Amino acid sequence: MTASKRTKQLLATGLKELAATTPLRKIRVGELCARCGVDRRTFYYHFRDIYDLAAWIFDQTVDDHIPFEKDHSYERGVGMGLTQIWKDEVFFRCALAEDSQNALGRYMLKHMIERYAEALRLDRGRETLTAEEEFTVSYHCFGCLGMIHRWLFYERDRSPNELAELFYAALPPILSDMYRHAEEKGEQDANG
Repeated sequence: MTASKRTKQLLATGLKELAATTPLRKIRVGELCARCGVDRRTFYYHFRDIYDLAAWIFDQTVDDHIPFEKDHSYERGVGMGLTQIWKDEVFFRCALAEDSQNALGRYMLKHMIERYAEALRLDRGRETLTAEEEFTVSYHCFGCLGMIHRWLFYERDRSPNELAELFYAALPPILSDMYRHAEEKGEQDANG
């Protein structure tokens, strides 16, 4: 692991620890740096603010499990991503409780929409999506984020894999077809 990655990980761990007792909006960069033994300039070399660090934590937590870029199914990939979120549930509950302009929930929504739209464009072999496709992607992502929020705050008895199964069952047809195409392509590539 590079020194840069170690520093980012140190700051991420410190932020998660602080978020266990303090709302994200009240955590100050100076407080985080003192906790981690890191100079403020080092923090700002890597991140714009606390919310940028929270977004980095999300990316590190979930991106390795994005199903349309990996060699596994939607259901398995989403289940793996949700499992990682569950492991850091205290941090994600704290971060998702925020609704400011830079809040993690807004970042997650934008990130999800961009990733699904890109995957659908690749599946369709086009540079742009139709208005209906864009609406479907956004609708699905808003629903997923809302259900993740509900799961973390209110329906904590459901496992990550159970939630992934429900997400899969609720996929709109154009997204279901996209994943089916990706799985078929993966099988063809594996069979040579």
